[in-house]
Amino acid sequence: MKEHLDVLGPAFARDTHYIRILIFSAAFQGTLLGFVASAFSLSVQKLAEATWYSGEYLQAIEFGKSFDFTVRAVENEINKTTNNSTFLKEDDVSVSIDSLLLGNGEWWYVWLLALAGFGVGLAKVIWNLLGNVVPNVCEQRFPVRFPGFIEEVCDLENHDTIMAIPFFIVSALSGGLGACVGPEAALLYIGSSVGTLVSRRWQLGTIKARKISGSGGQSFRNNDDSGENENDSSSAIDISDQQADQQSEVEELNDDNLFICFVSNLLPDFSDRRAECCLEGIAAAIGGLFPAQFLSPLVVHEVGNHWHWGVKGRFHVTETVATTGVSATFSYAITQWLRGGTLIQSFKVPNIIGQSLQDFEVRFLGYGVLVGFISGLIGFAGFLIFICGVRLGQKVFMRMKIFFMKRVGLAEAVSHNIVTVVNPVIGGTLLGLLYVAVPLCLGGGLPQLYAVMTLGNRLGARTVAVTAFTKLLCLGISQGFGFIGGPLFPIIFTGACTGSLIHIIFPGIPVIISFASGFAAAPVAIIPGIFTVTALSSVMFLLGGAASSAVFIACVVSYITVCGMGLMQGFILKGMKAAEAARSGGRDRSEPELDPSSRTVVINPLLEKTQVGEIPVSTTG
Repeated sequence: MKEHLDVLGPAFARDTHYIRILIFSAAFQGTLLGFVASAFSLSVQKLAEATWYSGEYLQAIEFGKSFDFTVRAVENEINKTTNNSTFLKEDDVSVSIDSLLLGNGEWWYVWLLALAGFGVGLAKVIWNLLGNVVPNVCEQRFPVRFPGFIEEVCDLENHDTIMAIPFFIVSALSGGLGACVGPEAALLYIGSSVGTLVSRRWQLGTIKARKISGSGGQSFRNNDDSGENENDSSSAIDISDQQADQQSEVEELNDDNLFICFVSNLLPDFSDRRAECCLEGIAAAIGGLFPAQFLSPLVVHEVGNHWHWGVKGRFHVTETVATTGVSATFSYAITQWLRGGTLIQSFKVPNIIGQSLQDFEVRFLGYGVLVGFISGLIGFAGFLIFICGVRLGQKVFMRMKIFFMKRVGLAEAVSHNIVTVVNPVIGGTLLGLLYVAVPLCLGGGLPQLYAVMTLGNRLGARTVAVTAFTKLLCLGISQGFGFIGGPLFPIIFTGACTGSLIHIIFPGIPVIISFASGFAAAPVAIIPGIFTVTALSSVMFLLGGAASSAVFIACVVSYITVCGMGLMQGFILKGMKAAEAARSGGRDRSEPELDPSSRTVVINPLLEKTQVGEIPVSTTG
């Protein structure tokens, strides 16, 4: 029986060092990153409201959030009893939704996104130029790409903390001015950076205090205990050899040193748990994203594959869950206090629909299987479109850089800075044109989420289907052309479009089951987080057990359809072969002669990062 005690884990809370971890790492990071996440979301919101999220577009979105879902529910119930095909006519709707239909976008979206691209590129170049002025601070040039969502959560990399500042600015500009990116990339990077900083700074404080205690602090012991520690005379300060007028100053200094030594005994040394600090920082950074804080440690452990005995094999999984849970809770509380809610909030489903989902029916599971299979195929197809957008942006970047270096004769650094500005402008122009054609693709997708669900029938199957695939193309263009942000929210929006489309095609499937299942199943085809997205969907739409069971089986079927059948793995292996061919010097005859070290081959932007002059090979499945 004794060996079964391992299931319960060690009694880690008895150790005073663990209490220090909760205070100086988990709670400290949760509080700090709660303020940072609130500031970031507020910046993005204010930029969006000042530019594209206003006017008729805003009215149409808000109309979908507040009114039409209830009317649609009543309409469905009346149609069941009266066989009336029309309950609410378009003339009865006081708010027009024409601004959401295909081809009805505003042309000023083009110059807005081009201007956003210019601002993003200019911010990067300013950071690069600051490296020449203050090289000790801005040591690293702004990279072409940052770690992908999965890579960030899995690897818990050691980031340069100062890079979190320009990353915050560029990501806020990208998301606030309408680029198709989510906020999680910036928050994940900042969380990992703060975790790295915490593990280093407490350590430096302890080391400094030890040095002080070994110098000034030892002088009193040497005076009190004559004849002891003679071998350490080189590190001690001999007060008797000092001048008499400096005696009082040295004694005052030693009083301060003794205080520092006292404080250092309270501070923990986190130098051997950097990865754990990063894990707690990441959980805290995204603690204010979701409607329930437990989703933050859940996504960190599931997507990051940390379901084992600690990040480095030293701790039981429940210990890391406890610390990440504390950090996420502090961040969640700060966000709720400052912002009055999280970035993603629960949607109050009308009682007329909620009551119909209380009793379990076997057909719900059948609906989930159908939605999961369709969502998996659509999710994978959309992912291929997303890769095309990323490759286009990176190829344009490399071609322009080679042109300025070889044809114009500019230096590498100058060419890099010019292309860093021009490339996002080109990408922003392309995004603006796509937004004119498909206005629902504007931004990261969270504001339009409920409108897709509530207005799906009025938007029509064609609009919803085109929006689903165009959204991932916009995501690929945004990331490939230099905008900074995460893929999670746009992918979730694509899943929402998939669920709404399935309900339009198969009206017999309840809208809430179709929408909630598609909302969760499409992302699972790309990001392996079955439990996370099931819980997110259940919490967002207040589903209850019966409807959540359909969402769960939809996620399972979607994952089996794509990853279980090896579609994603086959695509990644193909990308690895292309990267190997680029390393060996193989190239397409239609391409100009390139230095193999400057070639960039994208395998999966969600899994790896790409720097200038690097050819990434990801082995993450």
